[in-house]
Amino acid sequence: MIKSRLLKHTYSKVFVPASVSNAGPGFDAFGFALENLGDIIEVSANESGEVMISSITGDEGKLSKRISDNTTSVAAISILNEIKADFGLEIIINKRMPFASGLGSSAASAVGAAFAVNSLLKEKLSDDKIILHALEGEKIASAGNIHADNVAPAFYGGFTIVRSLDPVDIVRIKFPKELVCLIIYPHISITTKESRQILPANVTISAAVKQSANAGSLIAGILTKDFKLISRSMTDFIAEPIRKKLIPHYDDLRSLVLKEGGLNFNISGSGPALFSLFEKSAKVDQVKKNITEELMKMQIEADVFVSKVNRKGPQLLSVS
Repeated sequence: MIKSRLLKHTYSKVFVPASVSNAGPGFDAFGFALENLGDIIEVSANESGEVMISSITGDEGKLSKRISDNTTSVAAISILNEIKADFGLEIIINKRMPFASGLGSSAASAVGAAFAVNSLLKEKLSDDKIILHALEGEKIASAGNIHADNVAPAFYGGFTIVRSLDPVDIVRIKFPKELVCLIIYPHISITTKESRQILPANVTISAAVKQSANAGSLIAGILTKDFKLISRSMTDFIAEPIRKKLIPHYDDLRSLVLKEGGLNFNISGSGPALFSLFEKSAKVDQVKKNITEELMKMQIEADVFVSKVNRKGPQLLSVS
């Protein structure tokens, strides 16, 4: 039996939600969590002093079990290094969302690991520290770039703004319960690294002004439940015009969703997942059916999901 002055528990199982990042004009800053889609992470403390990934499911064999190359293990190791852990970890990863989808898969795993390890400890780390440890894992999937627009909503739930990471300053915004998210996931893979490499190094003052105006107006629309303002504000002038070229049939899908009454149509994160907000959940169920039928007619392979905003963040499923 493992004995450590640091541990309160030796096993933890956590669900962490998927997330939509950028949310239109909020490049690397805005994000919101989704229901149902997400990852389940299990960690077990042991006396080996080593960290190992014993199992990965749901990834179709795409993820590495090498601990230096996996967001989950890197986040866990980051915490163990800080607390000078005298124990090892066995990690099990169950991917329950599309891999490289633009729905925060790597962030969910990193947050899951950091959250699960923290739940084992007698002295819990602060939220800010957990986020920073999760970001150490997220960097693996982002070619070293540090951005928390998936990590923040995955950890806190709801709609978040990453105002700063040095120091950590995450702003949480009350999101209208009336809004429901429809997600189209085309069956193509776009890595965060690939989608960031094609972005311009500089943007014009005109684009920056329009982007910041939309970002401010979007938050105003969310806080006042002004759905028409939300709709008008969700244009991205920086990343989306370039990234949409990586997604076949983007313009056709946009026309289809807006015709069905979507408030917006945007790329989630780096793509290829696409999302739109709708006012009523009952309507979205019919829209999902209509869009699925149209996708079949267009011979576009894609999954369609409907999700409310997850307001809880990680759920501790089991601890012992």
